[in-house]
Amino acid sequence: MKTRLLPAPPLEDVHWVALRMRDRDREEIFATQWTDDVVELVEAVRASGTFRWGVYIGSRPVAMIGAAPRWPRVWNAWAFGTDEWPRVVKTVTRHVRDFMIPGLHNAGAIRVDATALESHTDARRWLTALGATPGMPLANHGKDGQTFVTYSWLRQDLLAAPATAVPTLELNRVRTRNE
Repeated sequence: MKTRLLPAPPLEDVHWVALRMRDRDREEIFATQWTDDVVELVEAVRASGTFRWGVYIGSRPVAMIGAAPRWPRVWNAWAFGTDEWPRVVKTVTRHVRDFMIPGLHNAGAIRVDATALESHTDARRWLTALGATPGMPLANHGKDGQTFVTYSWLRQDLLAAPATAVPTLELNRVRTRNE
């Protein structure tokens, strides 16, 4: 079945994925939120603007990825998915390397961060594979005392990323790949 990425996915699809996200993603995300309410997560995704994508297998949403400006030129990258994440991770990885990282560079980003729960080892391996540099562990960063690690891309890392497509933030296109 075909995997595709849809820019600025409908909020209903974001909600669908949020309700069904992997346990590790749920634990990681809600450790840094005021509540465990998926509606608030959907609102946070909406507030991140149009630099976000839904990942679909056929017409079924299975993951959401994106980045939001934290303050001028500094962004926060995020991702979460259902248990079908392993089926789409290669496509998502290519999209991040070939599209998102160059797009963030073109947007003038000087730093992009992604924060992972220290025990979420697959997320941490993925961020490293994407070229992000881990920082020092952040003890007691989660609301229940969980330790997190912030991974960062600095401006020079964004420049060094391979780019087969160099998008702007206004570009809206659907990326597809047969898997």
